[in-house]
Amino acid sequence: MRRKFINGVVATTAAVVLTVSGTARPVQASWASWAAVAVSVIQSLGSGGGGDLERAKREIIAAVENAKQDILNHIDTIAAADVQACTEAAVTKIAQIDSMPGSLLGPFVNGAVDCATLSKSYFNAVQSLPAADTIGKLMGVIYAIAMVAFAKYGLSTTALLDGLISGYQSVVTKLAPTCSDQTIREYDSMGRLVTLEIQHTCVAYNGDRAWDFELYYRGRLQGPPLDRAQVNMDATRNTSRWAAQQALPTLQAIRAGA
Repeated sequence: MRRKFINGVVATTAAVVLTVSGTARPVQASWASWAAVAVSVIQSLGSGGGGDLERAKREIIAAVENAKQDILNHIDTIAAADVQACTEAAVTKIAQIDSMPGSLLGPFVNGAVDCATLSKSYFNAVQSLPAADTIGKLMGVIYAIAMVAFAKYGLSTTALLDGLISGYQSVVTKLAPTCSDQTIREYDSMGRLVTLEIQHTCVAYNGDRAWDFELYYRGRLQGPPLDRAQVNMDATRNTSRWAAQQALPTLQAIRAGA
């Protein structure tokens, strides 16, 4: 860890400190793992859904069963009744996918896929950031269920993968924190610039914040440069944006290999 300079007076050999948010903490909520589950399911299926379907089914069913109550609790906070209903139906029925007769499997597949599309449309339309965040937290689960259902039916999942990628990109954009820079300069008795500190602070919609700085001593950078992208991400550590940013590189790599 880097240490913050006291009173702006430093030796040229001093170490520069990074303190990422005075209340920084890892993401603890169970929903944070749902995006990782979706990634794992999609890795099993492959970009087109022709991979290991049995493994993908086991992964999503186990994940849903282990966190069903938590998922249902999040569903209850969704303002849109149609998204709430279709998500609950998908979560409740996925465990029975192998025992469904054809007369039920077809409607389940259609419903799961429609729900994935509907969730993304609702996310894009809703103005409330907490409401959007709830959808963002559930988006991976909804799409993973839809992709398993499509693959079970022998259909390509490529379009659904594209939908999840674009959905997560929207999450990253919509839930971006508000960031600002502050520059602090200190001079010696001759009016010469001694230290220059650039502080970068980001605040997420839920009030979480993160910050970092870089410090120059007589024009020379002390320690590593400021990583604005990391601060930007750290500020949203307790939102669906953090999980989306973690998932996107892998999802994009899977899609590129299609």
